Amino acid sequence: MMIKWLGITIALLHAGNYVEASGNLAECWTRWYDRDNPSGVGDFEILSRLRLENPMEICPVPIQIEARTVSGDSVNSTGETISAFDTTRGFICVNADQATGSCSDYEVRFQCPLNFCPLEECWTPWFDRDNPLGHGDFETLPDLHKEYPWDICEHPIKIEITTTSGDDVSSTGDVILAADTDVGFVCRNCDQPYGNCTDYQVRFLCPLEFCKPKVCMTSWYDQDDPTDAGDFELLQKLQFGNPNEICPFPLDIEVNTVAGNSLSSTGDVIAVVDATTGFICKNDDQKSGQCSDYKVRFICPNDFCKEQECWTPWLDRDDPSGAGDYETISKLRCKYPYKICQTPIQIEVQTVHGFSVASTGDIIQVADVNTGFICENYDQEDGTCADYRVRFKCPLNFCKPPVCWTEWFDVDDPNQQGDFEKISTIREQFPLRICDVPASIEARTKSGASVDSTGNVIIVVLHPMV
Repeated sequence: MMIKWLGITIALLHAGNYVEASGNLAECWTRWYDRDNPSGVGDFEILSRLRLENPMEICPVPIQIEARTVSGDSVNSTGETISAFDTTRGFICVNADQATGSCSDYEVRFQCPLNFCPLEECWTPWFDRDNPLGHGDFETLPDLHKEYPWDICEHPIKIEITTTSGDDVSSTGDVILAADTDVGFVCRNCDQPYGNCTDYQVRFLCPLEFCKPKVCMTSWYDQDDPTDAGDFELLQKLQFGNPNEICPFPLDIEVNTVAGNSLSSTGDVIAVVDATTGFICKNDDQKSGQCSDYKVRFICPNDFCKEQECWTPWLDRDDPSGAGDYETISKLRCKYPYKICQTPIQIEVQTVHGFSVASTGDIIQVADVNTGFICENYDQEDGTCADYRVRFKCPLNFCKPPVCWTEWFDVDDPNQQGDFEKISTIREQFPLRICDVPASIEARTKSGASVDSTGNVIIVVLHPMV
């Protein structure tokens, strides 16, 4: 990706972030935020609150924080005592700490990694998926989309081509069959007057939107109601209760009421709201005596969304030494039982060395999810097919089977030393009712209340073998 430094501040390209450039140096800053006024306890420009109120505008781990008064004066010029001023908490000025009895009104902004900011132009990396050892150099867009499905936009604006050593296409003297944003790039050896094509690489110009940091959102979750101690939407419990749906380390959290209203609209005092713990609202902290009912969702890295696709391993059951290469789905099921779902969604084919079908120039009889793949030797000019392998895209639940919970067990009462629901005891009293290696454990009171709502100190509640 490329940024043309102009020696001046580049104009804001979308709400939230911009690049400041001076000479060869560039920094990525958010806009200025002023979410609070010092009319109450003080001026609280807290990072977690700013993220909630301005989702996707602040990077997960800011590099630096800047603060100033809303009139543009520096913090030092006010002479005020500041309680917090860092990239973890944000900025806090408490009125009671000031000689005048009141803080100034402040605004803050954050410096983020450069790749968090929008760019003037959005270029993909360079791609070199083929070598001119066979029929030529085929850097075709459809094949590149298959091999790099997340790295190239669907409709590129422009294509750029050089040799792998960085020379211009014109310097090679090669005859080029195609070089555009529909086909990609094709150089055929048979078109060259002297020998084979040069080895080329390509990249594509994409819309700016494509280069914005890509994240994925989970579903909304509401695991608790504020009927007991409060509303506890804890990340760890949500991950246990919704396996494979939430990334291990979310980048951020969003909170709304179950009715869809914003967190700030409720006026509730919130104990915890972060992507590490989750969300906690305690009834005791509220003037009304009860929290609103909340739901949460998490922002995860885009790689977590990519993993939500389900592909089989690459499968290769045949060689083209006989009549051809027959990677038929019926034969593959025999050789690789349980590896292919009942109803595949898509088939992908490449040579056993990782080259695309197009690069071989072979004539293919069949390539679909009903039959599989067939290449017959007698259809080919040189009399033999390349050696291929295939894989199939399946429904997501084929890769991530649904979770199976046991019934609830209660083998002890708290009438002596405490309540000991040990897995060894449960196995003795309920043989064959628990799998050998449980994936998770869940606990609640016999009346159905959550562990958190009891206020009890729990010694052990973890992945079992106790």
